[in-house]
Amino acid sequence: MHEHGLAKELFPQFQNIAKNQGFQRVTRIDMTIGTLHGVSADFLAHSFEHAFKGTNFEGAVVNINIVDPGDEFTPPNSDQPTVAHGWELLISRIEGQE
Repeated sequence: MHEHGLAKELFPQFQNIAKNQGFQRVTRIDMTIGTLHGVSADFLAHSFEHAFKGTNFEGAVVNINIVDPGDEFTPPNSDQPTVAHGWELLISRIEGQE
């Protein structure tokens, strides 16, 4: 399943972001992913649950927004909407406790 591989690949990036933010425990992650990656939001969130077991991410809420080519969305750190091309893979928010 492609979602499991993607979750494993992204997890080290999540860990680096959390470490840089000083989070001892991560409680929320928001992402935007283009449909051309061919993943299901539900399956990817479930894959993250497995990847997070036994870590400071365990129990974090994962919100995944899937965008189609041509959809408008507002990327992180921007006030202006942009048009999706379908290959988006953006981590828009990680929240946690210090």
